[in-house]
Amino acid sequence: MTRTRTAAATLVLLVSLIGFAVASAGSAAPTVPWLDQRPVKASAHPPLAAPCRAERLHAHLFLQGATGSLVGGVDLTNTGRSPCALLGWPKLSFTGSTATATPVRIKRLAHSPQPPDVLADPPGSLRALAPGKSASVSLFWSNWCGPGNPGGGNTSTPPNGLRIAFANHTSLVVPLRQAPRCDQPQAPSTLSVAPFTPTPRTLPARSRLPLRVAIAGARPVKVKPGLRAFRVRRGALLRYRIALTNTSNKPFRFAPTSCPTYIEQIIPAAPQAYILNCRPVTEIAPHRSLLFAMEIPIPANTRLGNNSLTWELAPKTYEAPFVPAALWVVR
Repeated sequence: MTRTRTAAATLVLLVSLIGFAVASAGSAAPTVPWLDQRPVKASAHPPLAAPCRAERLHAHLFLQGATGSLVGGVDLTNTGRSPCALLGWPKLSFTGSTATATPVRIKRLAHSPQPPDVLADPPGSLRALAPGKSASVSLFWSNWCGPGNPGGGNTSTPPNGLRIAFANHTSLVVPLRQAPRCDQPQAPSTLSVAPFTPTPRTLPARSRLPLRVAIAGARPVKVKPGLRAFRVRRGALLRYRIALTNTSNKPFRFAPTSCPTYIEQIIPAAPQAYILNCRPVTEIAPHRSLLFAMEIPIPANTRLGNNSLTWELAPKTYEAPFVPAALWVVR
């Protein structure tokens, strides 16, 4: 999904970001029209493919601490030349001598605890995971108590790895370098696992775009001491502009075959994904800006008063360009 941003950060950044957009882009600069086009997703009901084989999947494990437990998951990318099926839950086990001596309980979750990513394909697309596409399994791991651990929050040697077995009886092992703390040595370690879920690929550091984004529009108004915001009405259509500034010393050109996706959101409403209208743009000169028209409806049930608008370009690129703004919603 997109990165979660808080309203507090929005308010801190609002005035400087809007001021930059208006100053750098200039009120007389031409504006690229808004494009009503959504990203294309895979079919929700493709013909069932053969089960994915472990040797054709690239696995990436990510775990982080959560009050002594570990939370994260495994991303699996189809590196083969044909679609394959990745349905249900994988069979999980730990490897190594420490794992052999430590009781483990595997618990299946009904669905991923993470909110669905607006850019992800529908769940049914995993009947035929296309080459280059990814899926993930969410994990929650707690209470790892190796032999002799007295508990009380002490740590034990982690297992050598996590084995992931698939429907066709092939498996792969991802190395483990950490384990959750031991709280109850008399209880088994618990590893909770969600079913396979389509996941957009997160791109490496070299994907970083040399662009800075800012929201431009009507001058924000002072709605109360210390807060300036765009004043909007419930149920109205908010029209604003995004200023993209090339921060590099070379002309920036969009990919010749496709325009990037962007995500806009009025928190806490669901995020919306669209395609940037980059076709009319030949290039953005070094340290110059271009304005792009944007539209987003203000839901009729939006909370009155202070709200947040966020905008993010190419969300899966490294440190994707992101900007927030404050909205003051009235009837």
